[in-house]
Amino acid sequence: MLRLVLGILKGAIVGAAVGYGAWKVGLGGGPLSFVVYGLVGALVGVICGKPLWRQETLFTPLLKSIFGFAVGVGLFYGARKILGGMHLSLATGLGAPDRPLIEVPFLLGPLIGLVYGAFVEVDDGGKAAAAKAAPSKP
Repeated sequence: MLRLVLGILKGAIVGAAVGYGAWKVGLGGGPLSFVVYGLVGALVGVICGKPLWRQETLFTPLLKSIFGFAVGVGLFYGARKILGGMHLSLATGLGAPDRPLIEVPFLLGPLIGLVYGAFVEVDDGGKAAAAKAAPSKP
């Protein structure tokens, strides 16, 4: 349970940071949004789970980031199809512009980051916890 919460927090923070940066640069919508959310997935893949210095090889974080890029793009594509023109009135009250959710990266970035972050943290951290709990044979 702790791994799940940690993955959600890490993923949401990374997604919010990348989304806010994209918003400040002016990447609210359009084709470059796929790159933004792919970057969210790639960074979440590297940051969540085992730290870089505890990986068995450096190839593992590279694969997690490549797969994370694809997951981020896929989640954004799905959000575009499902959420389309959905507006959040609560977000508008907090200072977000009155645009569809998929055009506001500092709102959608954390959502995509927390979904993939929870998966990576539970998947990568669960193996280490199980290995520690297993008794060693003499």
